[in-house]
Amino acid sequence: MGDDHVTLSVSRRPAGDPGGPADWVPSNHALRECLALQAEAPPISLFARLFGVDPLSRHARRSYSGALAEIALADSLAALGPEWTVLHSVPVDAVLTARHSPQTIDHLVIGPAGIFSITVHSHAGQTVWVGERTFMVDDERLDHLAVAEDAASAASRLLAVALAAAGMTADVVVTPCIVVDSPVALQVRQRPDRIQISTARNFTAWLAALPRLISPAVVNSLSVVSLRASTWSASAAVPLHDAYHRRDDFDQLRLQIASAKLRRLVWTGLGVILTYCQVISSATGLSPLSVVYR
Repeated sequence: MGDDHVTLSVSRRPAGDPGGPADWVPSNHALRECLALQAEAPPISLFARLFGVDPLSRHARRSYSGALAEIALADSLAALGPEWTVLHSVPVDAVLTARHSPQTIDHLVIGPAGIFSITVHSHAGQTVWVGERTFMVDDERLDHLAVAEDAASAASRLLAVALAAAGMTADVVVTPCIVVDSPVALQVRQRPDRIQISTARNFTAWLAALPRLISPAVVNSLSVVSLRASTWSASAAVPLHDAYHRRDDFDQLRLQIASAKLRRLVWTGLGVILTYCQVISSATGLSPLSVVYR
């Protein structure tokens, strides 16, 4: 992608259409799944809450870990800096094949190192094995590679069309990326052609360390068209009120889990103190209360 092919240069990044790509928020698949599974669990009793029983449902544990990874990834992408444009929940389903069609790309990142489409998969506690044409999770073959390729191809086509409509011509190459949440093991035996495989913890550092391949003028030109809602599919991204409401619900769940952990620590500390007092009282003949107040 060279400067000589681009006829538009902008001095600053536009805000984009009101309610358009700049305002789209992460769809957070694992977060939604976690809240759905948690809602199916029976509420814990007052007695259990008093003693700090973990309120997180056993069935929601894996998706809870995935939700934390999704949030951490979105936050780290947001911290890349002003040279980068980050879009979330980019709708592209209208141009994808029926076999592999996702409704949205989880994240699309445009910066000096290139253009990257990111699909996030929650496989916490599982073993992931990747070959040139194979993606295995706990010995089950999944179509993550095909989905990532289709998403990148769709983004490339849509951006190229938008550039052409703006009077620009450029070879738009989008690198497909698969981000895996906290697997027990991630073995990339042979990296698939063009596809980057990473964990949520390492991805942004890898991205920031890449060499600069695109000039600021080209990055800005790509940002201009990416921030127009007309560039993307007519499908709606995640509604803002729905996304924020779910994030609030998840934050409440995180607070409940943290509070339960704190109560368990308090009870554990009290147990240690009482045990210590009992040992001292047995050795000295004093009552436990006299040991405490001595």
